[in-house]
Amino acid sequence: MIEFKESHRHKLVVSADDFGISMRANKNILYLIELGKIDRVGVMINGEISQEEVSKLSRCGVKIDIHLDILHEFADQRQKKKSGPIRSLEFLKKLLFREITSKKVFADWNKQIEKFRKIFGKNPDGINSHEHIHLFPFFFKIALDLRDKYSIPFIRFGDSVFMPKHGFVSHTLHYLRKMNLRTCSKRGCVSTSSLVSLDWIDDVDNFIDNLPEGNIEVVCHPEIADDFIKIKKYF
Repeated sequence: MIEFKESHRHKLVVSADDFGISMRANKNILYLIELGKIDRVGVMINGEISQEEVSKLSRCGVKIDIHLDILHEFADQRQKKKSGPIRSLEFLKKLLFREITSKKVFADWNKQIEKFRKIFGKNPDGINSHEHIHLFPFFFKIALDLRDKYSIPFIRFGDSVFMPKHGFVSHTLHYLRKMNLRTCSKRGCVSTSSLVSLDWIDDVDNFIDNLPEGNIEVVCHPEIADDFIKIKKYF
């Protein structure tokens, strides 16, 4: 294993998503924060979060982001153990039949942010979303409108790092970013240069030794054993 240089860690923003999706997720994320492994936490505000966990998260010094869900669609389906492609197809079907509209999404996301403000006593430090759904142009403008409304300084918008094992996902996110780039440039997005999901990375040593230019957001899900172990060992 290569030595992890300080300059490498300085380039990385390690984000733990899905705080609130389960007690295990919360416990693992808080543990990794104590070890100094996590920089940002994405909170699913309608999830399972105790007052004690809110207090610990508020005191730890990491950035606390809102992890938006679409009318509970992806969180509910994930808890029912449905696969990613099935979740996406069912979601697209509801979009097609207008069961999910921009008006409903704006109202629901606004409600999630208001609940975040009530629980944490402040605005979120950033915006991201379950399954990166905010990157779809239909929803990206809504996310930016809410960012402006609540003066939220950061939004997940890094260019996805290509990984052969997950080429379809990384290419899709890259394409969505290109579709939103003009809007983002016009409205002044603040984000990292690049984005990679930890489960895309087979060889962490090789990834760390060949980082792209700029800063990179590494998205992880510490309730998953493999992600938890990788973050603890390598970051």
